[in-house]
Amino acid sequence: MSAAFLSRYAVDVILPAATPVTVDVPVNGARDWLFILQNDGDTNDVTAMTVARYPLGTAEIGEDPVSATTGLPLAAGDALPIEGTSEPITTLRVVLTSTLGTTVRIAGGGW
Repeated sequence: MSAAFLSRYAVDVILPAATPVTVDVPVNGARDWLFILQNDGDTNDVTAMTVARYPLGTAEIGEDPVSATTGLPLAAGDALPIEGTSEPITTLRVVLTSTLGTTVRIAGGGW
């Protein structure tokens, strides 16, 4: 029996220069989830990222944002996984910054 996705999500995001952008990724209670952050820009890096997990939605109490250090800066064309195993949440809040600006895609799902 194959697992059914509880969450499938994809979005393209423009990161203006030196301006943090918040993306709320719906995980919908999936226990195991994987989202890929792809830098689709031509030249500029993603220079900072924080991640926060919300078990009941962003209007409720969640964990404090955690700064990602592994895989950053994320160069143009590179990708970085964001994943959880046995970690059911409703929302994953990702805050991204690019010093010089770029475009990213976040895609993935959970089961």
